[in-house]
Amino acid sequence: MEVRPYSKSLRGKITNRTLFIGIAPVLMIGIFSWFSLNQLTTRANEQLDSSRAELLDSIVGNNLSTTSARIVNQLDTFMLERISDVVVWASAPITLQAAKSAAEAHEKTGLIDKQIDEIEALFKTRKSLNVSPAANRYLIQQIRRSSHFGEVFFTDKHGFNTALTNPTSDFVQRDENWWKTAWENGISVGEVEFDDSAAIWSVDISVRIDDPASGRSLGVMKAVLGVSLIQEVADKSARDINGGQVTVISSGGLLLAETGSKHAKNRIMVDSVNLRNSTDPSIQEVFSTRNKGYVLGSGQVLGYAKSAGPELYRTVVTRFPGFNWTVLVQQPTSIALAPIEGLSTVQASLQTSKRQVIVILSVVVLAVFALAFFIAGMLSKAITKPMLDLRELADSVSKGDTSRTISVNSDDEIQDVAQAFERMRTSVSIIMKRMRDMRDGQ
Repeated sequence: MEVRPYSKSLRGKITNRTLFIGIAPVLMIGIFSWFSLNQLTTRANEQLDSSRAELLDSIVGNNLSTTSARIVNQLDTFMLERISDVVVWASAPITLQAAKSAAEAHEKTGLIDKQIDEIEALFKTRKSLNVSPAANRYLIQQIRRSSHFGEVFFTDKHGFNTALTNPTSDFVQRDENWWKTAWENGISVGEVEFDDSAAIWSVDISVRIDDPASGRSLGVMKAVLGVSLIQEVADKSARDINGGQVTVISSGGLLLAETGSKHAKNRIMVDSVNLRNSTDPSIQEVFSTRNKGYVLGSGQVLGYAKSAGPELYRTVVTRFPGFNWTVLVQQPTSIALAPIEGLSTVQASLQTSKRQVIVILSVVVLAVFALAFFIAGMLSKAITKPMLDLRELADSVSKGDTSRTISVNSDDEIQDVAQAFERMRTSVSIIMKRMRDMRDGQ
């Protein structure tokens, strides 16, 4: 009797079809569910990315950039007003008269013919001839009205001290760079430095004293301006921004203010802390791009704006390029994007749900496969065992053995077939008995 492969056998066919009928719908439903959830997750991710970009571009970046520009405008206005103060003092009649009188006095005493070292030796203790006490009082009155200036003094055209509010270290100023620059260009503004005596950060503003009547240059006035306002403005602005920090950078890349370090002395105007040497791409982009904008840094958003150029100061002084300061306003991305963090939670939930669907689908498929295999085995056994018995009965009858019987109690078509086989066996048995009897009777 030929033995068929399992896949071609009735039992194999019943098992395979049962498995297919049981598993196929589950797989289709699972795949459809996963595909729908995957589409939903993809759309949610796209919407979240779009919302994040729009929030950064239209709100956060704009706000930080606008805040930077506002700070710059405050600083520009402050510096313009202070330069205007010095220009007004330098053009006051009492200043012009004092500068003229001092030049004449210095010429009469023969100072213009002496060497600087020799002159300094003569004025080791006193720092001026005090030719105009009224000019001294005028300067003192001016700085008392403004809490921002530490000291003010001016020289005559020879560079000799004429009037001052505080004693200076030298009597002769014409060999100083600030004096030379102011005498040549009309103005000189120094770098921000820490004044140990006044314990403040300050910048020197030097303006040439010009006689409007004759057009001649009469001397140079120097004012020491405290710039603590820069740090005060930075502190106030930082407090108005959730998690924000404000940094003010000089033209050379040094720090003028840094709220993050509370303006630590070991960082302010220190060469080793030069942001122009920074390897941070976002900082480099700030220095290399337009005057106002924002960039995305590592975990933060940076709004920036740069101070005004010569066009702002042209109404007061000429040939002054401006301070070229840069203001950075930083805010952590996590805080900046807080309004849409709820969407991030939904995004994470969708990702979790997608993974759970895959796990549940796998478990269900395995369970259905096991159940279908078990049911298919039971079903195929219930069908194939009687069929095998019928096949063996048919083989026996075909060989002349009609002694075997078969009994099937399935109450279905298989039982009908078994009964038909039994009737056939009986008929064959009777026919064979008659044939034997006929043969024996002969």
